[in-house]
Amino acid sequence: MTILWYNYSMNSSKKALVLFSGGRDSSAAAVEMIRAGYKVKLFTYSEFPGIVGPNGDSPSSIRYKELLNSFPTQIDPDRVIRINAYLVRKLAIEKTNKTHVVYPIALALAIHVDAILYCLQNNIHHIASGNSGYQAKEERYIEQQSNFCELTKNFLAEYGITYHTPIAKKSKEEIVDILDQCCVSSNSLEGKSVFGAIPFEVDKALGFWEESIPMCREYIASMRSLSVQF
Repeated sequence: MTILWYNYSMNSSKKALVLFSGGRDSSAAAVEMIRAGYKVKLFTYSEFPGIVGPNGDSPSSIRYKELLNSFPTQIDPDRVIRINAYLVRKLAIEKTNKTHVVYPIALALAIHVDAILYCLQNNIHHIASGNSGYQAKEERYIEQQSNFCELTKNFLAEYGITYHTPIAKKSKEEIVDILDQCCVSSNSLEGKSVFGAIPFEVDKALGFWEESIPMCREYIASMRSLSVQF
């Protein structure tokens, strides 16, 4: 079933890269950006190749097909899939025995850095994520807390990119309703990070961010100087 959103004003010059895991929240974020009038490009990142289902579909691919079916003109059919372990290795794995690593922050930075590079190379000035307030209440989702969202916003602004968190103030029930309205399944489908269960000390998260940002900036500068295509 294709949903036709006649009341949505589409402007081809208004493009947004949506960080897309295939879960409820990133899917709802994509819908909300479409409602705001953006042409959406989905960006799926993994530090390692994802688990593939029996029919060759990853969790993010299942939800991607549902979204594309509901929004055939508002979502770019060419989803970006990035598998890049380099920055995760530098920010987290190689530091494991040297300093206290906050793995959710390391992974979030790696995702956003790759997204920044893609935007710079493709003239996109908006990035949206599915950061949600209801998940931010849990320590394991520390990267979704408002202070880290603000730090991310400021980091992206260094590169002329506006950061959107369209579902940050919505409840889980509201997010489910957004998906139900446009015939997109509302069950949780996102893949799991291999670092998801590794404990960390919350009071060291800000310090870890601050020591990691210079490396992120250096990586972006290095990739841009090499003209590496993302």
